[in-house]
Amino acid sequence: MNVDVSPDGRIIMDLLGGVWVLPPGGGKAEAIDAGPLPAARPRWSPDAAAIVFEARSEQRSGLYLYDFASNEVQALGEGRYSDQQPEWHPDGERIVFASQRHDTGLDLWEHDVATGVSWRVTSLPGDESEPAWSADGRNLVYVSYHDDRWSLMLRRFGQPDRALITSEDRLSAPSWRPDGSLVTFARETAEGVTINMLILSDPLLERVLIDDTELFHGPVAWRDRQQMLYAAEGRIRKRQFNSWVSRTVPFRATVGRPVAHTPRSRPVRDLALIDEPDGKLVVRAARLFDGTGGGYREGLDILIEGGRIVALEPQQDRTGAVVVDMGDLTVLPGFIDGYASLPADTDETLGPALLACGVTTLVADNSAAAILSRRWSGTEIPGPRILEARPATEAADPVPWLVTVAGDMNAGMEQRAVVERWQQQGVPVLAETWQAALGSGASLLLGAAALPGSPGGHQYRDMKLAAGNSEPITIVSGLADAQTPNLEALLASRQGRLLGVESGAVRRFAEPPRLASGKTTVVVGSKPNGLPAGLGLHAEFRALAAAGLTPEQALRAAGVNAASALGVGLQLGRIAVGSHADLVIVDGDPLADIDDALNVVGVVRNGRFFSTIGLIDRIVATPDVELFDKPRKKSGWWQAPL
Repeated sequence: MNVDVSPDGRIIMDLLGGVWVLPPGGGKAEAIDAGPLPAARPRWSPDAAAIVFEARSEQRSGLYLYDFASNEVQALGEGRYSDQQPEWHPDGERIVFASQRHDTGLDLWEHDVATGVSWRVTSLPGDESEPAWSADGRNLVYVSYHDDRWSLMLRRFGQPDRALITSEDRLSAPSWRPDGSLVTFARETAEGVTINMLILSDPLLERVLIDDTELFHGPVAWRDRQQMLYAAEGRIRKRQFNSWVSRTVPFRATVGRPVAHTPRSRPVRDLALIDEPDGKLVVRAARLFDGTGGGYREGLDILIEGGRIVALEPQQDRTGAVVVDMGDLTVLPGFIDGYASLPADTDETLGPALLACGVTTLVADNSAAAILSRRWSGTEIPGPRILEARPATEAADPVPWLVTVAGDMNAGMEQRAVVERWQQQGVPVLAETWQAALGSGASLLLGAAALPGSPGGHQYRDMKLAAGNSEPITIVSGLADAQTPNLEALLASRQGRLLGVESGAVRRFAEPPRLASGKTTVVVGSKPNGLPAGLGLHAEFRALAAAGLTPEQALRAAGVNAASALGVGLQLGRIAVGSHADLVIVDGDPLADIDDALNVVGVVRNGRFFSTIGLIDRIVATPDVELFDKPRKKSGWWQAPL
């Protein structure tokens, strides 16, 4: 929740991904037509004739301009980069913002509204973000983050940049008092968040200004040198500079009637076995994680017949069966990517490369899903099971495994009946925005960073309404971006070279998102991070660990959580009697270090064992083939050096 105030006292705020205007004293909030994407951080132009705001699409954020006279929304820039945190220059002709357009992290850029020309303002090591111009337009303050230290930086007109404060505490949301005498900013410590003021005297003086509970990260909005507004505890608060008491600015906003996520019985859908093998297979390793929790189980044989697990028994001599003894390695349930990127022209020879990443099932909007699944279930060109996703409004035969809804809350409300019909058939519905989820009653939300809540993780009434006040909402992760730890090592891995990824994920977030573990159910979904299937799943593993989940929780997100969300909870995502025989054998201890999940030595798919070396050999040796009457392309991932 961010607020800003115009010179005449009108307030603008973001709420539930929309932009709302309030009268000076509060009251009824009127929504503006900011477009279908979730909007945040609206800022008034100096003449109050327009606002600039940030809106987030599936894979990046962009800046948009809303003109009150014409009621039109205009995108700023070409949409190639992830731009965020816009602020106006006092001349009303330029907008300063943060963006990663080079390899130096976030930098500050300015955009000329009339010409559309943008230019770079800073290029320090690390990140520069959250810019704010002084009222006279001569001084710029911003936040720098480098080597695990935060600095509040000042650039005075004609002078070099200098650090006003440097701290191991997170510093954010700077804002100038209109007379230029001080800068307010947020300081986050182990005890919580405070809004402090830095008096620009000699020497500099820092004092706590506001110490409310649950302060939201956003700049203080100054109406004049005495009156300021900010967001805390899910409310808009107003305070006089010389007062220690804040008052609530009352408002009411009619956002539509949400559909509660009440528990419902879902028809069970069976996954068909395709071209399952004859005979018996026994997989043996030092330990296994069965996918349901409680650590490792040791000394067990996994008995497989006809593509299913038929028993888990103590290790012993086996006659009449093929025994795959993996020594001191670790067996895991096959990885499920709950929402992946699989282009329409996917070549069938991609299958072995995906298996080499441990992905045995993925969900994708690909009309060839059934054909690929049949082809990849055999021995010649093995690959993962593909479950088709489709937009909710499109008729599909056969019934897809996942449908999606997009747009704002109104779009979600318009699709309520369609969503209900799909849910009655046992098809989970994934909303691509929080607003669409709230309006449609979808059971899944794409992008954990979109989950509303306070800085402390508390959930306000908007989320409680959507979740039916009882069930936690299920989110499809979509967390990885350029900041994800060890992403470069992932791209340089054997699988990364195999897939020939030329560039990594884009910078989508100012800071890595955090998750309150245990407060919601998480399913791995890699599509938002922009990486190809396989690598995208492992990027999500690393992002989930960085967001606060344990390795076991991350593995469950690509196992039992994903299987349950898809309505196949007893068939996938676990090593149990009756489950499909999809296994991953890794070298390492993934319950201690999630990065070890990439050390794939072999996989069992559809009851057949494939070594990773053998999968690579298949990729290299596979002759040109035709799929769907199209020749295989002569460039791409399969030409990457191994």
